[in-house]
Amino acid sequence: KAMEKATLLECPAKTRGRFSRPSVMIAVTAVSALCILVAAVSFQRMAAVSSAPDELLTEKLVLFKMAPPPEPWSPPENLWMYWGDAPNKRFGHSGDNLRHLVRLGRIGGGEYRDPHFLESFKTATFRDLSEQCCTALLIAPMKHNMPVWNAYSNIAQRLRNYVANGNHIIFTGGSLVSMEFINTYFWYNIEPTSTGSGGHFDGSGYGNWSPGPWRKLVDKNLPWVFKMTPDTLYQDHTSVQTAQLSSLPDGARVIYMSPQSSPVFQIRFCQRLSDKHGEAPIKTLPRDCWRYAAKGYPCSCGTLTYVGYDWHYDQTSEAWDKVMLGAVEFQSDSEVSATNSPNCYQAPKKVYDPTDPLPPPKCST
Repeated sequence: KAMEKATLLECPAKTRGRFSRPSVMIAVTAVSALCILVAAVSFQRMAAVSSAPDELLTEKLVLFKMAPPPEPWSPPENLWMYWGDAPNKRFGHSGDNLRHLVRLGRIGGGEYRDPHFLESFKTATFRDLSEQCCTALLIAPMKHNMPVWNAYSNIAQRLRNYVANGNHIIFTGGSLVSMEFINTYFWYNIEPTSTGSGGHFDGSGYGNWSPGPWRKLVDKNLPWVFKMTPDTLYQDHTSVQTAQLSSLPDGARVIYMSPQSSPVFQIRFCQRLSDKHGEAPIKTLPRDCWRYAAKGYPCSCGTLTYVGYDWHYDQTSEAWDKVMLGAVEFQSDSEVSATNSPNCYQAPKKVYDPTDPLPPPKCST
């Protein structure tokens, strides 16, 4: 290097410029490129630092995002609820949980009151309801007692008239009382699921409770209000009381079922005028209504719905809540009855049997 420096000093000025100017320009260019690179890296780092809090904040907001509000729901204007001595109306028990679900009642005088509470079947209010269409009456689990009358008394007949006049009663389960009520005053023989000697669940330890699960029977006859309910329902300890499928009467529509039992079903209850003047209306099977209608004695029909949950634990009743709200909405239009009378002849449904032989093929000639 010392020799090169000495050589440059010994060279003339013009010769030295030839060597020094390109070197300076190269150095300046290199320094400029380095400055630009450093500036670019610094800018990227500043952008990353400035954007990091936003990304972190966005991530936290996503983690703590509020759930969407529930869809608003109000009880239908034609809904009534039996609020007599039979249901358990204490806070947090089955009657109160069901009342809270359908959003009836306000606190007044230390108790829940509502214009659509039915205190007794002996009142003039129920007499008026039994002589018109088209309301729905919800009966909470009858934990305390069951209203008892003679099955042929005026009150019992008024109860049958209420249903047959195009109205709707919704029963709940959890015990045998609701089935006994239906059997006594509507003259059916519905049997609870039995696991006794010869039963379907011998050794299961469930007693009169089916272990489930029960799946929704989806077909063209499924009411629209049950199309959005859960596909499967489950037993909750011993909170669900089911009926034997073989004991359901003519005119029953099964909503949920297992091979032996059903916790949710509907029955079409029909009456016709008696051909003897002054006698009470006569219970008639829906399939026979068209025969009597042709003779001048048409039927009038309503619906009995059974939902076999007892609502004692409302924390685990979400699926059953949806089924109950569907049952309540079944006849929500007070101007139109959802239980029209089968007074016209209907051809019997053809049941497809997979074991039947197939028709012979059509051969071309």
